[in-house]
Amino acid sequence: MTGVLAAHDAATAQPSWQLERRFVTVRGVRRPLRLVRFDAGWLASVDTESGPTLGADRSPYLAARRALEPLGIGLVEAMTLVGSMPRR
Repeated sequence: MTGVLAAHDAATAQPSWQLERRFVTVRGVRRPLRLVRFDAGWLASVDTESGPTLGADRSPYLAARRALEPLGIGLVEAMTLVGSMPRR
């Protein structure tokens, strides 16, 4: 019976992460900003020609800023881009 319960629990369990996607235009190129929420905080990434930029923080805004900073995008624009985040 334990195997049946475990299968049922796994099928109905909530994932331990949440994905949000925004888009930012950098030098005329539209790029996805991905924000992934984990129990410990947020991981942000933006695709570039030379690979993804990454940022991590307990705050989605600061994680986004860290991922966007190498592209010349500052905190205010990152906060505006992220906007309000849905609650878990």
